[in-house]
Amino acid sequence: MEGINICVIGANGVGKSHFIQRAMSLPRIPGPNPTTARINIDNIPYAVTLFELDLEYFDVDPDRQIKWPKQMGGAILPRVNGVLLLYDVMNRESIIELPQTLNALVNSSLPAVLVATKCDNPENLRHIDTEAVAAACQSCLATFKTSANKPESTRIALSTLLKALVMRSQEAEGVEGVGSRRRAASAAHLDAQLETTSARPLSQHSKHSRASSDMSLLRGFPIQPGTDYRHSSRSPRVDYTGSHITGQFPENPEDDSNQTVSSMLRTPGIRLDRSQNTASFLDIEDSDADSLRYSDDIPLLQRSDESVFERPQKKLGHTFDELVDRLIASKMSRADYNFLEIFLCLYRKFASPGQLLSSLLSRLDRVKDDKSVHYLTKTATQLRIIEVIAKWVGTYPGDFARPATRRNLEDFIRHLSTEPIFSAAAQQMRRTLESSIIEADDTGWEKADSFEDTDSEPRDSSKRYPDMSESMSSLGVDDPVERRPSASSSLQMESGKMHSFQFHSYEDYEREAATMVPTYTLPLTKFRYHIFMDTQNDDIADEMTRIDWVMFSSIRIRDLVRHVSLSAEQKEKCKAMKNVNRMIAHFNHIAVWVSNMILMRDKAKHRAQMLEKFMNIALKLRQLNNYNGLAAVLAGINGTAIHRLSQTRQLIPADVQKRFARLVLLMGTQKSHFAYRLAWENSPLPRIPFIPLHRRDLVSAEEGSMTLVGPQGDRINWKKFEILGEILLPIMKSQGTPYPNLSKHDTARELILDCLMPTDEEDIYQRSIQVESPSGGSVDTGKKKFPWFAKS
Repeated sequence: MEGINICVIGANGVGKSHFIQRAMSLPRIPGPNPTTARINIDNIPYAVTLFELDLEYFDVDPDRQIKWPKQMGGAILPRVNGVLLLYDVMNRESIIELPQTLNALVNSSLPAVLVATKCDNPENLRHIDTEAVAAACQSCLATFKTSANKPESTRIALSTLLKALVMRSQEAEGVEGVGSRRRAASAAHLDAQLETTSARPLSQHSKHSRASSDMSLLRGFPIQPGTDYRHSSRSPRVDYTGSHITGQFPENPEDDSNQTVSSMLRTPGIRLDRSQNTASFLDIEDSDADSLRYSDDIPLLQRSDESVFERPQKKLGHTFDELVDRLIASKMSRADYNFLEIFLCLYRKFASPGQLLSSLLSRLDRVKDDKSVHYLTKTATQLRIIEVIAKWVGTYPGDFARPATRRNLEDFIRHLSTEPIFSAAAQQMRRTLESSIIEADDTGWEKADSFEDTDSEPRDSSKRYPDMSESMSSLGVDDPVERRPSASSSLQMESGKMHSFQFHSYEDYEREAATMVPTYTLPLTKFRYHIFMDTQNDDIADEMTRIDWVMFSSIRIRDLVRHVSLSAEQKEKCKAMKNVNRMIAHFNHIAVWVSNMILMRDKAKHRAQMLEKFMNIALKLRQLNNYNGLAAVLAGINGTAIHRLSQTRQLIPADVQKRFARLVLLMGTQKSHFAYRLAWENSPLPRIPFIPLHRRDLVSAEEGSMTLVGPQGDRINWKKFEILGEILLPIMKSQGTPYPNLSKHDTARELILDCLMPTDEEDIYQRSIQVESPSGGSVDTGKKKFPWFAKS
């Protein structure tokens, strides 16, 4: 992966560290060491390194190339590819060295972007006129204004420089001939007096210079006879503070004697229009040979000459080998670790387990046989590959259930155990292979391994590989196999009321979730009403959260993806879908249960007490970060049958209604559930997501783009999987941290799961009409208490 080194230069106190923090999206201000991150530019990853230097660290001679310090913080300073030049609009001293520094950068042929910091201050309070500085610093690729309240402006400035550097590198490799023709075309249109001199002093070495740009700079500046522009390099004297001019050069030829063509010509790169738009990333394009046909009023970035500068068409998607190479590459950022999680979760949509395992093992063999690589480098690469395989085995052991794939993995573990440095990983994978391999349901996956097993030998690895057991028995590794985090409770109260529970795997959660199917056996009576009212809100909210957590944890992340991609017929065949269906059915059950509990009593005061209790339970669920249970309760309360009970709602205290209204806003659909999404991203663990919304997001991502693209349909559309990953990664993270102190409450469980009640919406609505008629009349108390159970 190619590296790009960018130096952030500025006077002391201009905000270089804060600029790097916002540009790289760091959680805290970086230290004195360089900051490196993986950034994709045109779908190609680059290792971008930013490091800051004060102007006082090195001497700047405007007539020579810039001299960088040899060391920085005790380390050798890397080769600089580009410069971000910062100045503080609230400090006049920050621009004193600006002209000399720019000239030195021009002499060094280093692209630079000028950045004004602290622009959140009002313009009338600023000490420097940014427009004047931008007009004077024409040699910069672009100029930007940044502020603390708009961090995206720093990222746009960095992106502009990166794209220019990448383009410059590509041109240097493949378009030498085009660059020569462009320089000739540019020189042909210069004024006659310039033709008498030698070639253009500085910009002739640049392959990004523009003829039209040169002409637009020279226009309006009289050329004095006999002036030798080749040796003059002082920058124009401009009032940067804006006290006399506003971004224009002096027009008096006598005052302009120190200005030179070389100080006005651009450095390699592009120029932004003075009224530049920093609201979006800039698409940098170079076009020079026919640039004179454009009007100078058109910004340079909006010009396009594809016929002159033909670029190879960018290929859509990625090959499987490219993704595997990225999978085993060095992890340089959080995005790389996220890629590992997403790839292992979703690769089954375009590859089989056997194909992936063979690809990883072949790369491991190539590294092992490569004699030109240093031993430590080779070991590091092998460890990365083994780490990927170990995580894969521990997270998705069902991928290795088929005979051929399992046999290849056993061979790999046997050979791996002979190397002491890899013995711990071999021990861990062996335990997983022996205890956690369960045949997975491959319904809906594009690729699957064959069921056929050509090897007639027994599956017992100790019999097939006698040396494997010996080598494994000599290992002193006692670490347990990586499994699901334990959802356990140390609380144990009265017998029959509270119980501790402990689960370690998906299978444990599945067995417990299967016992949480509603039975509809206990009739809703006044006795049941009093039991519910006497039960603490915390106990009911805890039990609802415990049920939701068990059902949520029984769902494998892959099953969520298949649930939105399989047809109805395939879902019936796929046994793994039962866990997702169970949680969806439980959500609907809770909504119906809440409505029935509120409508249980005939009198409005009793219904108001029940409604108030559920409003308080909803608040408890929010405090537990159980968004799925909260949404189910809100669905029951805000349903048509309950929402129309105006007499009942009038009896609810105002403070309770106000708190409940906040919860309604939180889970509301405004701006695509903006409030919930914001709360979900910032909620601490443990937490339970609002499954119906995330499922809808998965449907949009799955149906919005194809899995395979390209002319032959053989390239993987990884953009689609990145979108799926953004939805799935927070859910995967949530499943990894269980609730620590949730205990089973039998009374609350019976009330939630075992109440006999109608489930048809029409029956519930008719009961609502019965207890509170539309005309506001009183209820006929002579009727049967609960006639609405007749159809149950």
